[in-house]
Amino acid sequence: MRKRNFFKQLLGATSALTLLALPGLAAAQDRPTDPSTVDILDVLVEKGVLTRQDADGVLSEARRRAETREAVVRVPYVPEAVREQIRDEIRQEVIETAKAEGWAQPGSPRPSWLDRLTFSGDVRVRGEGLLYQGTNTPLVIDTNAVNEDGEYSELEVLPFRNTIDNRVRGRVRARFGVDVAINDYVSAGVRFATGDLRDSTSTNATLTRSFGRYQAGFDRAYVKLTPFAGESMFRGTGLVLGKFDNPFLSTEAIFDRDLQFEGAAATLAVNFGADAGAPRAFVTGGAFPLEEYEFTASDKYLFAGQVGGSAEIVPGFRFAAAGAIYHYQGLQGEYNTPGLRDNDFTAPSRVQFGNSLFNLRRDATVVNSVLFGLASEFSVASVYARAEFDVSAALVGSLEFEGARNLAFDAADLTARAVPGSSGDTLFHGRARIGHRDMDARGGWSFAAGYRSIEADATPDLFTDSDFGLGGTDQDGFVISGSWTPLDRMTLTGSWYSARTIDLLGADGTPALPIDTDTVQLDLGVKF
Repeated sequence: MRKRNFFKQLLGATSALTLLALPGLAAAQDRPTDPSTVDILDVLVEKGVLTRQDADGVLSEARRRAETREAVVRVPYVPEAVREQIRDEIRQEVIETAKAEGWAQPGSPRPSWLDRLTFSGDVRVRGEGLLYQGTNTPLVIDTNAVNEDGEYSELEVLPFRNTIDNRVRGRVRARFGVDVAINDYVSAGVRFATGDLRDSTSTNATLTRSFGRYQAGFDRAYVKLTPFAGESMFRGTGLVLGKFDNPFLSTEAIFDRDLQFEGAAATLAVNFGADAGAPRAFVTGGAFPLEEYEFTASDKYLFAGQVGGSAEIVPGFRFAAAGAIYHYQGLQGEYNTPGLRDNDFTAPSRVQFGNSLFNLRRDATVVNSVLFGLASEFSVASVYARAEFDVSAALVGSLEFEGARNLAFDAADLTARAVPGSSGDTLFHGRARIGHRDMDARGGWSFAAGYRSIEADATPDLFTDSDFGLGGTDQDGFVISGSWTPLDRMTLTGSWYSARTIDLLGADGTPALPIDTDTVQLDLGVKF
């Protein structure tokens, strides 16, 4: 009897295991309460192979295993050939997208939106010698130092500029700019440059900071509108706003080459032909704020206008000429009311050298402090001309001239401000050059020589060439320079500026000893 029960139990266990192992029960989609399964278990119970308790246990275990297996994620096997096909399809899709966006085309390894950007930059390292004659007068007041202090007494010895001791120094300039074409009619640009942030005529930094860092700031930030883009007749017409390059034809006798204008300038140009040498006429006008004050409406401005034209007279010979008026508002200093400082704001924020100066402060009952103002008004009329001719396919020669006169100069203004005299109100500048048209290409060379004479009150000294003599006006002399490009976009330049003061007067009106200055520069410049 015990043996029969043993076989029954063995058969029941085997049957239960078989039922649990059936694919119909083990698969993720199994239903352990399927009628066929229940019927089999009922037959086993009726035959005495399984007890009802054992049968119910088998059903419960089957349900538990089915629920557990439903959470299993099956990862199908992907053959290697299929995987290679998927990779090829993805690679082809990426390439097609890159070509459509323009950043995988041969010769254009960047996204299409970058085609609207133009990057530019240069670094220049300079060795410079400032050589003064031993007979120079040492009594040249440092106007900027006096005005920045504002409290020097008339009885004190005022600070002087160096005009005797030779100097040798290293200088560096770095500039980086980005220009972007917003659309067909609008462009914009910014540029960073080294240099004293208060100095409008130089981007040089002197190598004397004990390994410290140098200042850098925006020297260009503009938006330009060209409403006639694509129309050759009005090519060059536009409006520029912000801080931008000199919009006028001029020489460094009036505006330093590093000077960046601020304000708004508009040009209307008419081209009488589609080619580059066709006759062209233009008119340019602009308004440029110089100093703005919070508590007075007497701001300082430059209002300027120029009319000119250019043409290729005969093949290989081009000529341009222009006439301009540069009217400066509010530059002339005014005496303070006795006992007050109501006109201190008329003092210039900064000067170079040469313009006639006087002390704004004239209290009768006390010893005055010193604050210098400009004695003359300025409204400068200028005539500019440039002739350029082809020497060969690669070489070009040019002659450049500018003459100007300050129409607002009045000797009576100087007398009223106790200024003993001035060397005058006129300037002229002439320059000749010959050299390669493309100075960025290896082997390029150029040579230039020029002469200039700038009388004391011919133009505001703040904006003229800062490398010539002491910088500013009341000087004449010559400039000689030569350049050579030994490698692409790397140029060596040597320059010699020789200047002498024209008619320097002492405080008592008697002639003072002249100041002779020779400036020698050797530059290594690279562009990118």
